[in-house]
Amino acid sequence: MENIVRVNAADLKSLDDNKFTPKPVYQTAEMKVVLAYFRPGQFIPVHAPQVDVVLCILEGEAEIVAGDETVSAHKDDLIIVPKGHKRGVKAISEMTLLHVVQPPPGQDDHNQVHQKLAEGKFD
Repeated sequence: MENIVRVNAADLKSLDDNKFTPKPVYQTAEMKVVLAYFRPGQFIPVHAPQVDVVLCILEGEAEIVAGDETVSAHKDDLIIVPKGHKRGVKAISEMTLLHVVQPPPGQDDHNQVHQKLAEGKFD
């Protein structure tokens, strides 16, 4: 049986001047839960992995690419992007993001993200 997990997003908050800060809080074979912290302008590059994602803005504001749309998202907004559709997140202000993926992404899902981060490219 899995252990119950309780975390406080504010208690885990950590910011890095160079890149967004992901804090994994839970993972099983079926899902992964991450709290991510951003300074303005930091981002998760646009990519199209084979995982479903739920994004919830806990604090701040972001520009989110979801499929063919780019939307402005604010505190308490929830955005769900099915697998295979483009997604990306860019912080407009300091931001805390709850990021839930199902199933957990594999290395192939992260290759494009790591490449774009290294190049400093959002889209």
